[in-house]
Amino acid sequence: MKMQTPSNQSDDRDEALEAPAKLVSALRQLPGEKIFVPPTTDEAILRAATAQLSPARRPRLNWWRFAPWAVGAAAGIVLLFLSLQTPKPSPGLAREDLNRDGAVDILDAFALAKKLETGVSEVGVDFNGDGKVNQQDVAALAAQAVSLEKGGHS
Repeated sequence: MKMQTPSNQSDDRDEALEAPAKLVSALRQLPGEKIFVPPTTDEAILRAATAQLSPARRPRLNWWRFAPWAVGAAAGIVLLFLSLQTPKPSPGLAREDLNRDGAVDILDAFALAKKLETGVSEVGVDFNGDGKVNQQDVAALAAQAVSLEKGGHS
């Protein structure tokens, strides 16, 4: 289906067309007068056709727009990780709770006595305030463990 137009613009244009017979017949029936189309209409049709037929461009994603969110999320993850890794002291444990069972009782006095028998003296467990960790501290801890508070039940 190749259409050729001769180089001369004579009335013999129809004979030079190499097209199906129906197309040639339809072209012969077209009016011979030229139709005026304003240039603005041509331009509008050309722009619409170009927009319709051109391949669609994907919008570029601006990654810098997400940078503050990414930094904030990374900082949050690091803080969460660090908070899970840091050992937290139990709020209910007292200095006198040597076995860390959550209560100051006679078992803490036994734990201190056992450490003193093995020769281990801990700094900061001087309960009677005499500057030495010895059997008197065990007695002070045991007395504190078994003493009743005011208003306590017997």
